[in-house]
Amino acid sequence: APGDADPPSPSLHRAYSLAHQPLAALHLFRSMPSALGLPHSARSYTAVLAALVAHSHLSLARSLLADMRAAGFAPTTATYNVLVKAHCSDAAVPIDDAVRVFRNIPKPDACSYNTVIDGLCRRGRLPEARDLFAEMIANGTAPTVVTYTTLIHWLAREACFDDALKLFDEMARRGIMPNVVTYSSLIDGLCKGGRAASAVELLDRMVKERKLPNTITYSSVIDGLCKEGCLGQAMEILDRMRLQGRKPDAGLFGKLIVGLCDAGRALEASNYLDEMNFAGIRPNRLTWSLHGRINDAVVTALCSKGEVVRAFQVYQSMRTRGISTKPTTFHLLVECLSKKNNLEKAAHVVRDMLSERCIPERETWDTIVRAYWSKKKVRQEAEEMWSQLTVSN
Repeated sequence: APGDADPPSPSLHRAYSLAHQPLAALHLFRSMPSALGLPHSARSYTAVLAALVAHSHLSLARSLLADMRAAGFAPTTATYNVLVKAHCSDAAVPIDDAVRVFRNIPKPDACSYNTVIDGLCRRGRLPEARDLFAEMIANGTAPTVVTYTTLIHWLAREACFDDALKLFDEMARRGIMPNVVTYSSLIDGLCKGGRAASAVELLDRMVKERKLPNTITYSSVIDGLCKEGCLGQAMEILDRMRLQGRKPDAGLFGKLIVGLCDAGRALEASNYLDEMNFAGIRPNRLTWSLHGRINDAVVTALCSKGEVVRAFQVYQSMRTRGISTKPTTFHLLVECLSKKNNLEKAAHVVRDMLSERCIPERETWDTIVRAYWSKKKVRQEAEEMWSQLTVSN
């Protein structure tokens, strides 16, 4: 109906907010009566308040609210919702202040409840949030997917998995479909709580409902499976992820690779490292240390399994890509190469250490010198040289 259409001024204010220009929205609001001949309204006040709060201009928002009341405009439920959000989003403001504002709303809606429930959860007051949820239902305000997702997320974070799963099932009974965020929050919590099998079931259900998991969801499941030693399942999930067009990143590959290393499956770990490199996942400023940890783990695992040739290949690949090696990994590689009589490679690693100003420990020097000394020709030549020096003296 024409009377229900949004007046142009609130729409413009929201547009400025979406463009991250809240002060421009305030300037437009101030100039509306004189420059545009548009009177202020409760909706235009609320739209500007929302823009200011969304961009953390809380002092300006409070000033505008005072102007609104002085102009004779009573705050609406939408206005109160903006105020509640302002109180909840400011960590310096006690959450009880937000609750007091909420209690002044004549007819709170789902948005009102959702904001306070989220605020209480964020301040560690989950029992009060659950009480408010019960009150919401008792008052006839229908919970939304946001309400359920918020509570499920925080219940899962607090390891209240049974309660989180009950709420998840309750959503279905009420005809509220969980979204990707709902699933991801619950799956992540289950994986961190050692219940990866339940997380996999949810992942399967998610796919059946045609809600495609994102990389974060897959990463949570793979991490949980690796921690519980279910490496075969983790590899299957990775394959499923790639079939669905999701590209694993360094963090996800790293979880599986380190998990394989910890389980003594060094060659499989090195194969996945190759896959990661072939996929073009290169270290950058943010992931440099992560790539170093992954490669060090593979070299260490290969050395412990006696796969020295493969370990040296991984090491050379690290050098080619500019990834630093830990001193302990250097020493381990020198020791393993020396034991296998790969003295040239061992000496090569020591030279690399010196080029990086990583001074070998005495044990590293002892290892390589002992290996050289064990060579018959080296010992014979040294003994002959020593005898010649003795005779000449």
